[in-house]
Amino acid sequence: MEKASYIDVGLRCYNVVSRTYSIWPPPPRKVKIHLVLPASYDSTEPTLQLKTTKWGIIGRVAAVFRVDSISIFVDRASSWRSAQLGESVLRYMWTAPYLRKFLFPKMPELAYAGLLPPLQLPTHGVGGPKPGETRQALVRRVKGVVALLEAGLGQEVEVQLPRGSRHIRRGSVVHVRIEDVDPPKLRIVDKPDVYTGFKINIVRGGLKAALMKFRKRGSSTVILATDRKGQMLAPEDLKYLANKRQATEVAVFFGAPDLDLFELAALEGFKLEDYVYAVLNTVPWQGTLTVRVEEALAATLSLLNIALP
Repeated sequence: MEKASYIDVGLRCYNVVSRTYSIWPPPPRKVKIHLVLPASYDSTEPTLQLKTTKWGIIGRVAAVFRVDSISIFVDRASSWRSAQLGESVLRYMWTAPYLRKFLFPKMPELAYAGLLPPLQLPTHGVGGPKPGETRQALVRRVKGVVALLEAGLGQEVEVQLPRGSRHIRRGSVVHVRIEDVDPPKLRIVDKPDVYTGFKINIVRGGLKAALMKFRKRGSSTVILATDRKGQMLAPEDLKYLANKRQATEVAVFFGAPDLDLFELAALEGFKLEDYVYAVLNTVPWQGTLTVRVEEALAATLSLLNIALP
């Protein structure tokens, strides 16, 4: 297996023209970013209320930086319920507010969902409805080549199914483009041209299973680990790495509150350095004894956001 836990890319100078701008709605990322977290992330919190808030921070930060997916690996037997909680909370946050009443009946694990910060994704109907807007829609019924959709427009709307849409069934969430609002006219969009939020999944087999999941995707997937013992890299260095590997996606792994990735790997009987491309310290010269996962998450994504827009 490729072994390159600590890399020397050297110092380079770039002629950069500084520009400040914001695009709304934001486009999808050219290089996809995947977050990989241990289920025991919420183990420091004693109550469901605090655990819910903890996962809410992850969802909010991930959406701010246009993360494409969040994988939760079960790092210990006792953390399975935490993995399920994290998945439920993040899936609830990803879902447009006008669809939640259909998709989330009363669930004990979502008792404190009202405390979660809104994501305000482009597909959540923010500032709409208006022609040209892309938003989430729930398939209420499918009959032949026609589907009845709920898209938060005050009434359900019939649409023609596109060719090759056998995966669209009752209960599916699809993305639609509003072509008119009075009366509502929608078109199902297979590949939206805006950021649509993150997918969520649970990896049952621990850290190694999560690493192998991304290694199997091939050389264009760059796997990075984060740790205070890692190498300090600037955004230019990360961009250099992505270009060097012709990356189409980057997977970033984070440790648990009580065990870093090196320690989690040792418990599973392997060396972290044998499975990742680089180990990064994205919070150098930290001013606190420890850096929390959500803090490391924000710091790391800030660097990647500049390097891989």
